[in-house]
Amino acid sequence: MKLSFATLGCPGWTLDQIARNAAPLGFDGVELRGIAGEHVGPDETPAARAAIKQMFSKAGIEIACIMGYSKFTWDDPAKRASDIEVAVKYIALARDLGCPVLRLFGGQVGEAGRDEGIRRVVDGLKKLAPHAEKAGVTLALETHDDWCVGANLRAVLNGVKSNALGVCWDMCNSYFVEPLEKTFDAIGDAVVHVHFKDAGRDAAGKIASKLPGTGEVDMRKALNFLRMGCYQGYLSFEWEKKWEPALEEPEVAFPHYYKFTTALMREVGALRG
Repeated sequence: MKLSFATLGCPGWTLDQIARNAAPLGFDGVELRGIAGEHVGPDETPAARAAIKQMFSKAGIEIACIMGYSKFTWDDPAKRASDIEVAVKYIALARDLGCPVLRLFGGQVGEAGRDEGIRRVVDGLKKLAPHAEKAGVTLALETHDDWCVGANLRAVLNGVKSNALGVCWDMCNSYFVEPLEKTFDAIGDAVVHVHFKDAGRDAAGKIASKLPGTGEVDMRKALNFLRMGCYQGYLSFEWEKKWEPALEEPEVAFPHYYKFTTALMREVGALRG
């Protein structure tokens, strides 16, 4: 397994800062937030793509994943089509940057209901899968919103039937919805990227990010499942400072994550590399 951090945790850093800081902090790769200016957009010029790729290559850091935000459950077909179009652009961007994984959201089901939600997500991903297959990029549908339930993701995987589709297991998101073992039983063989993080509930039951090892999430259990499942991808630290500005700065949180996670990997026998 390898270590990366999502740039959601360092919203004030430039791409140059990210590339320069990652290796000294002990990371193998980074997960770039896919928003224009924060840190890569779908319409980067060919020159910008080449420069970004060279920047990270020179630093010895892999662009492990791009955090895309396309969703597929909008009631408005035009919105669904627009998000698919954006995802196609991000697939091409990932290809040009040498990035193997594009993270996507399913979207909230809402009044449409589970079955219709699954149908819409399957339909959208079937349109994207040929582009991803041709580009050599894997689409990673995240356990997020209504897709934290492993059975729902399994239904999507079974419906799309593409080797270019996998799961981004945000084990923190799924932890607060169903037992980790239930989620992993459903999607473990399809996990291609992992958000490895911690959180806790306050007195009102609101979930907030916590430094790894200080919250409620059983990160040891999740790591053991990954080890037993022979997962060899990234454990990516999604520190949501963009959305929770009061969280510790990346200069504090990233070293903490590295120290905590590498120690935990040694304890459970998860190999680095």
